[in-house]
Amino acid sequence: MSTPATPRIQFKSLRGFPPTTSNAEEKVETLLFINAAKEVVAVIETFGKLFTPVITDMNGNINKLTKAYNVDPLKYKYLEDLIILNVDMDNFAANALLWLKRGLQLICTFFENIYNDAQNKETLKQHLQDAYERTLKPYHGFIVQSTIKIIYSWVPTRSQLLGQGAAHDENIQTLSSYLPTMRDHLDRIDALLKAHNLDDERKV
Repeated sequence: MSTPATPRIQFKSLRGFPPTTSNAEEKVETLLFINAAKEVVAVIETFGKLFTPVITDMNGNINKLTKAYNVDPLKYKYLEDLIILNVDMDNFAANALLWLKRGLQLICTFFENIYNDAQNKETLKQHLQDAYERTLKPYHGFIVQSTIKIIYSWVPTRSQLLGQGAAHDENIQTLSSYLPTMRDHLDRIDALLKAHNLDDERKV
């Protein structure tokens, strides 16, 4: 009897996004957010080399945010301050955050679809396609959409990503706390960008 392959992703090993409270005034620490975003990129890397364009794009936006943060780590300790204090000068950081948020929304929605799939379907293409249509597709032109469609057809299976048996169940259990915290951060960032008219809806 063969031993199930080790899952490509082990969510319990991730620090994840820092816990939040119901306080709407609570700010997001820039460095903690950046580090959590890097972990998500590492998760996408397990999807395979075809996803390199997605990884490159997200890493580029992470690097732009990091560069803006490093100008004055004390002043920009919180993500809200990094965006608001630069809003009248340069949208460099805001644009990076906008596209990083969209990429993170894609991955968050993808894993929410997996988590909420009561049938535990092995094929995940439909879950990723649905996530793409609900997050990034409205901001992509035809050429980008066509390229993405090819890439997303090669998403690994549930067993490959999350494992089987106990390993799968452990990943799903971890997602039950990981995803709501991630979603809360993305909702806060979404509200921040919209409040300052930085949610640019032009297509690329």
